[in-house]
Amino acid sequence: MTVGLNYEVGLTNDISTSFDINKSDTNNTFLEVRKTEVYFGGNFGKVSLGKGDGAANGTSEVDLSGTQYLGGGSAHYYASGISFLDDNGTAVGTIGGAAYNNLDALSRNNRVRYDTPSFGGLVLSASAASGKAFETAARYATEFGNGGKFAAAVDFLDSQDRNAVISQGGIRTFDGSFKEYGGSASVLLSSGLNVTGMYKKRDSDMADAEGESYFVGVGYTVAKHHTQIGWGRSNDLANEGSEGNNYQLAYVYDLRSDIELFGSVRHVTLDSVENSGDVLVDAQDINYLYVGARVKFL
Repeated sequence: MTVGLNYEVGLTNDISTSFDINKSDTNNTFLEVRKTEVYFGGNFGKVSLGKGDGAANGTSEVDLSGTQYLGGGSAHYYASGISFLDDNGTAVGTIGGAAYNNLDALSRNNRVRYDTPSFGGLVLSASAASGKAFETAARYATEFGNGGKFAAAVDFLDSQDRNAVISQGGIRTFDGSFKEYGGSASVLLSSGLNVTGMYKKRDSDMADAEGESYFVGVGYTVAKHHTQIGWGRSNDLANEGSEGNNYQLAYVYDLRSDIELFGSVRHVTLDSVENSGDVLVDAQDINYLYVGARVKFL
C-alpha cells in the first residue's frame, strides 16, 4: 500500500478569472488552500480523504493538443471575469458567467473519493461530499501506432444540497442544486494532428444552474510547437435563450522541459442576454490577447 499527503496552496495576485476592466487591484493578494488530503493506494485502487478534486473534476478538459490551461482547450478560465457591455455601456454579465463555461463538475471540495485500478486503460471514479453531493466519472486512455494517443472522460453528478442554506428547522432558503452529464475526448495522431471535442449539460430547477456547452478544437504538434484552433459555445448560461460563442487560436512553445511560453487570441460573443431592465439584448463583442509563461519546479 502507498500512503501519502497532498497539500497544495495558491498565492494569487490580481487573478485573471476575476480581473475586469477598470477594476484591477494589484494589492489584492490572497493565499488559497486548494488541496489538503491523504490517500491510500494499492491493488484495490485509490482512496482519497479531505479537500481535493471531486471524481468528475477535469472531465470537461481532456485535450492532447498541449494547449489546455495555456490559452487553448475547452477551459473558460482565461480572462473569464471581464464584463460584457450593452450599447449603453452597462455590464450584462461576465465571460465565464454568461458567455462560455465548460461546466466542469464541482471542482475541489471536501470529499471521500474512490478510484478503481486501471482495467486496460479504463478507470472508474466516485466521490461523496457534504450536502449529499456525489460525482461519478469514467476515464479511458490508450496509445496506438507510432506515438498515437486517445483519451476520453464522461461524468454524471448531482450536487443535491451542497450549496443549500438550511435552517435548524429544516427550511431551505437557497438551493442551487443541479445535475450534470457529458464529457470530453481527444485523439492525437502520430503525425501531430489532434482533434478534441467536449459536451456538457446541466439541468436544474434553478435558472442560474442551467445550460449546455460544446467545444471542438483542431490542433497540430511538431517538436516543441503546439497550436490549436477552437470554437466553444454555451447556451442558456446567462438566462434561458442566451447564446455565447468563443473563437480561439492558441500557441504554446516548449522553451525547455520546465518552461512553456504561450499565447491565445480570442473573440467572444454574447447574444440574447437580459439587461438590468429584463430586456433581451446583444452585448458588444470582446476581443483579447492572452499571453504568459509557465515555469515548473517539480
